Amino acid sequence: MRLLRRIRRVARSLIFYSLIMFLAILFTGALVIYIIEHGHNPSIRNYFDAVWFVMETITTVGYGDIVPATFWGRVADMVIMPLGIAVVSLLTASIATELTSASIMRNLGRHTSSRGGHIVVIGGVSKALNVITEIINNMERGNRFWDITYLYDGERPSSLPSDVEFVRGNPFNRDDLIRAGVDKASIVIILPFDEQDPVSSDAKVALLVMSVRGLNRDSYIIAEVLNQGNVGYVLNAGANSVVSLGSFTTTVIAKEIFDRGASSALMNLIRRIDIMDSKDFIGLRFGDALERLRISGRGILIGVVRGGDVLINPGNDYTIQSGDSLLVVS
Repeated sequence: MRLLRRIRRVARSLIFYSLIMFLAILFTGALVIYIIEHGHNPSIRNYFDAVWFVMETITTVGYGDIVPATFWGRVADMVIMPLGIAVVSLLTASIATELTSASIMRNLGRHTSSRGGHIVVIGGVSKALNVITEIINNMERGNRFWDITYLYDGERPSSLPSDVEFVRGNPFNRDDLIRAGVDKASIVIILPFDEQDPVSSDAKVALLVMSVRGLNRDSYIIAEVLNQGNVGYVLNAGANSVVSLGSFTTTVIAKEIFDRGASSALMNLIRRIDIMDSKDFIGLRFGDALERLRISGRGILIGVVRGGDVLINPGNDYTIQSGDSLLVVS
């Protein structure tokens, strides 16, 4: 990796210096040709004609529309040709080397993301892949799309979708977080790192939440903890939403005991629930909003989110206010 970075630095330097030499040969050579040929060569009426001739020569295009008419013009062209061809070859090779090295580093995840307003997923591979797959499925169903970047300190997972950007780096390293574009991300998802040790995993999640919040005050941070008792700590660290899979799992299992098939029904229901902006329904009663959504075919209204409280079926006379969000089953 150090060798690749060194190659890129050398390639960039060569691109810069060869470009300077190319321009110097082009305009200096054109000036020499113009001074020698002007007045003797009807094809070179002005300085631009000389520039055109030298450009044809050093790029080996050679249209033949302009040729030297004097002895010293041919001598000057004999000097310009090898110098120009050598510089153009060096410039082309340097650009090719830079592009190839950049492609290799991107495939290895060692590049710096240029994205902004995207989703960054951080965490263990198995959970991250499942979350990314579910995000993509939801985007396709809802026709809403974000770029996704996965930050992980390891090799690129073979099953990671090709359109998901992979950045290899230590998520606890500030520079690597910036390489993944955390400072410009719209949403950051932080998943457990070590499911064998819930205490250590939740501590890492809390620490990472603080780091991300320090880099980006506006991003929406979603974190998962393994211990329900740590939800408050992670919220205080700066997360906007904290999911405790353990508490959800125990609730679903207990429900399944008394209502067979409840777990499958709950999972299917969760996948189909959308949170909708209420701007088109402000001032309407819950029952009227439910009927309007049903008739339009946009879904079934089941509740309202107000000030962090979730109100399921609050009653037909409940009035929807500005700032509310609607829970809709698509």
